[in-house]
Amino acid sequence: MQFDAWKIWVVASTEFGSTVRTKWFVIGLLLFPVIMGGAIVLQVVVADRVDTKPRRFVVVDHSQTLEPVLKRAVAEHNARLSDAAAKGARAPFVLEPTPAGVAEGTPAASSLGLELSEQIRRGELDAFVEIPAEILEPAAAGAPAGAIRYHSDNPNDDLLRDWLGKVVNDEVRSRRFLQAGLDQATADRLSQPVPLENLGLLERVADGTGPEGIKSAQKVDPIRSLMVPSVLMFVMYFVIMTSAPQLLNSVIEEKMSRISEVLLGSISPFELMMGKLLGNTGIAMVLAMLYVGGAYGVAAYHGYGDVVSPGLLAALALFVFLAILLYGSLYTAVGAACSELKDAQSLMMPVMILSMLPLVVWTAVLRNPSSSLSVGVSLFPPASPMLMFMRLALKPAPPSWQVVLSVLLTTATAVACVWAAGKIFRTGLLMQGKAPSFAELARWVMAR
Repeated sequence: MQFDAWKIWVVASTEFGSTVRTKWFVIGLLLFPVIMGGAIVLQVVVADRVDTKPRRFVVVDHSQTLEPVLKRAVAEHNARLSDAAAKGARAPFVLEPTPAGVAEGTPAASSLGLELSEQIRRGELDAFVEIPAEILEPAAAGAPAGAIRYHSDNPNDDLLRDWLGKVVNDEVRSRRFLQAGLDQATADRLSQPVPLENLGLLERVADGTGPEGIKSAQKVDPIRSLMVPSVLMFVMYFVIMTSAPQLLNSVIEEKMSRISEVLLGSISPFELMMGKLLGNTGIAMVLAMLYVGGAYGVAAYHGYGDVVSPGLLAALALFVFLAILLYGSLYTAVGAACSELKDAQSLMMPVMILSMLPLVVWTAVLRNPSSSLSVGVSLFPPASPMLMFMRLALKPAPPSWQVVLSVLLTTATAVACVWAAGKIFRTGLLMQGKAPSFAELARWVMAR
């Protein structure tokens, strides 16, 4: 396969310059962080302050002992609402009177429960909770414990549910200790949980005086061990998904405007496709540098400036470059096969499925980066750039041979896709009408 590097450079620089010099590129570049930051502020700050709808609930206390406790807890909760420093007290709670008949043992699971459920459906209540009669008695060995049953029509609203669970469990624990003859101070002391510290490994280091010493294991910071790899992978995914699909539109537009017919008079299809791909990769690298630089500035402001090493930044640049080459080549091949955007929809489905693969397995890789699954998917070229990079940011880091192999496989796959896109483009330039099938694409690629 022969090609002219200068022609590729001319196409790449033209593609890069025609994009970054437009005002909409600059506006979008500046506007996206503003939109994302505003969305985060809206969810974190405004959402909590806006959620002031009272939670109305009924307690069906078959033990006939805890309802007064809940009344006092509701009063204390609502009293804290006027305290601007209070946390977790966003909405007031309203404890409605318990329906008649509970004291006589009316089962809330039948007619009473149905009536309360209908009140929730009508919007008169938000929830009702059933407290079993045996709640103060510890469950016998091997016997199931009596559960607090919380009923609502909004299972994702955990504000009232979590509050009720904490209040009831604190009171039940205190009463069980009193029944066992323990005073409250002793019960509180015995109830203290044993902390579990997540530590790294010890290291052997030279102390500078001659004999070797041992460096104590450091406490694991969740920000460094979990957040950093996850955020960097999603930054890479965002850069890829905002840059690579543009190649599809660019190739189709040139085919529709017949510009490519003129270009192919002085340049080969491979040189044209590679030039467009490298130009788009340059645009993606600019986006990555700006967004990663902004994220690094935020991290440094909060005292995590050392969380990303220079080596990890170099790996990020390498794998972003490889990812754009790979996915850009796939979208280029799709664009080369189609004459209109609507024809590309069916051919884009396999590419979209491949691009979603890292999002399907990234949590498994995060939990165990050395598992067989993690190794396998990080060596699979469509997922290699994102998942292998995330493994580099995790501990234990992958062996060097796996990193080198992933780079080689990704590069070879990208070059093969660009070559195939050029072959498809050469034949597809003369094809009009319906989108080709995958069998026809294979014949175009194999044609001499």
